Amino acid sequence: MAKLKDRKLAASTLIEVLIAMVIIVAVFGMAMGIYTNVTQSGYSISTTQSQQQMQTIIGESISNRDWQDQEVIEDSIRYRKTVSAWPGYDDLVLIEVRANQNGKEMGRLRQVVRKEVKDE
Repeated sequence: MAKLKDRKLAASTLIEVLIAMVIIVAVFGMAMGIYTNVTQSGYSISTTQSQQQMQTIIGESISNRDWQDQEVIEDSIRYRKTVSAWPGYDDLVLIEVRANQNGKEMGRLRQVVRKEVKDE
């Protein structure tokens, strides 16, 4: 028993442990901030799908020669298509599609299209 009392064990002091914990918490906090910025700045799946849906709406308007304003609601996203004449040209129209979800604009797509003018 006498031998155990004389022997000293190597250990960390309380101050060393507290400093290590502060450093770990600071690094973890910075990593969480970076992770949050990366996830919020990237395109979400719904944004990508809305861009694809807007391209589909414009493509269908061109193939069907549909030059009328239209509103479509799909998967809680409101797509509003507006068609307006291009200034100075009778055979050009501007098709603009906007996507909104819960009052927040998710995207906008514009395309100038040549419409067929029928001979009279």
